[in-house]
Formats: sequence, C-alpha cells, structure tokens
Amino acid sequence: MKRKMVIAMALTMMLCGCGKADSNSAKESTTEKTTATTASQEETTASETTTGAEETTAESETTEASTADGEDSTASEDEGTTASLHNDLFEGLYCDKTDRKDTLSIDCTNDELYTVHISRKKSDKEVIEWYFTGEFNGRQVLNYENCVKSTMTVGEDGSVMSGTEYTDGTGYIQISEEGTETGLVWHDDKENAGAKNFFIKQ
Repeated sequence: MKRKMVIAMALTMMLCGCGKADSNSAKESTTEKTTATTASQEETTASETTTGAEETTAESETTEASTADGEDSTASEDEGTTASLHNDLFEGLYCDKTDRKDTLSIDCTNDELYTVHISRKKSDKEVIEWYFTGEFNGRQVLNYENCVKSTMTVGEDGSVMSGTEYTDGTGYIQISEEGTETGLVWHDDKENAGAKNFFIKQ
C-alpha cells in the first residue's frame, strides 16, 4: 500500500514538473512571438518614415527646381524686354567712311525723338561739334531746325574752352546707300558741312 502511494506521488510530481516546463515553454514562445511582432512593427514604422522622408525630399527638390525654372524664365523675359527696348534701327555710333575722325551718334530719347551729335576733330587741340534733335519720317529722313554748333579748343595749359557759333542751324540726315553699303548722309543748310561725309554704323 505504501509502495503504491509513493509511486503515485512520484508520478504526480513528474506531471507537475512537466506542466511547469510546458508553461515556461509556452511563456517563452509567447515572448518570442511578441518580440518578433514588435520588431516587425518597428521595421514597418522605420520603412514608412524613410519613405515619407524621401517623398518629402523629392517634393522639396521638385519645388526648388520649379522655382529655379521660373526665375530663369523671368530673367530671360526681362533680358528680352531690355534688348527690345534698345534695338532701335537708327540709334548707335557712326563713323565717316573715309575719315574716321568725323563721328555721328544718335540716341533715342523717347519713341520718336532723337538726339544727334556730330563731332569733327580738326586737330589734337580743336574739335567742332553739332547738336540737334528731330524725328525720322516715313522716308527715313530726320529734319532739324535747332542745330547748335560749337568749337572746343584746348589751351597750352590744358584748359578747355568752348564757344558757340550759332543755335539756329537747319538741315537733315538721311539713310542712304553707297555702292553695297548703307549709311547716313548729312545735309547742312547753314554751311554744307556734311557734303563729304558718309557715316557707317559701327
């Protein structure tokens, strides 16, 4: 009888031991699964964060590129507008075909009115100048009635003196051709000063 009880107790203890082992195994398995799930969630979160960051960076780069393109386009438009404002048919510097000491310059002061300056270098110490304004007509002729002629001289001491000869000169300048070249001719009613000039645009 005692022997049976001892055997029964031994079996009971073995069963209890197995139950604890199974319970510990189950707990360890559950812990491992929880750890694996947590790691998977962290990897997913990290992946989503990285993807979001990459998308944000890509959007930022796209925005910057669009802004740069817009600025370049605006700059190009501004340059084109500036160029068109100064792309005038008559405006510029002209030199005489045979005597480059005679020069003529034309500046457009508004859409129609032009200022003309003609300079003739007589020597290193004497320069004659003519100033007048006018408008080109449909035949590419600019008539003037307000020409001012002055002479500038340089003294021995380097001082510059200027004297006005008249302020009522009349005449015109006109687009003309000489052989294969196109330039400006000057008709001066006062002294016929431009009889020998043919100005070529530089």
